[in-house]
Amino acid sequence: MPGLIPLLIVLGLAFLLFSRPGRISGLMEDLGKGIKGFRKGLTEPEQTPTNPEAPPAQVRDQNSDRAQ
Repeated sequence: MPGLIPLLIVLGLAFLLFSRPGRISGLMEDLGKGIKGFRKGLTEPEQTPTNPEAPPAQVRDQNSDRAQ
């Protein structure tokens, strides 16, 4: 038998989910869009830019310039 605190938490969550009509369908719609976008991202080939930027200039290590 669950205690009073876990039962109150479950009842509170159920109230939040079922208190507004259309809330669950909205959540499921957003979840479906997310899954669809994720699958689309997995199937599309990775696109590389046609004009890649020049690599950043290398900076000398400033610690090696110090007198030892």
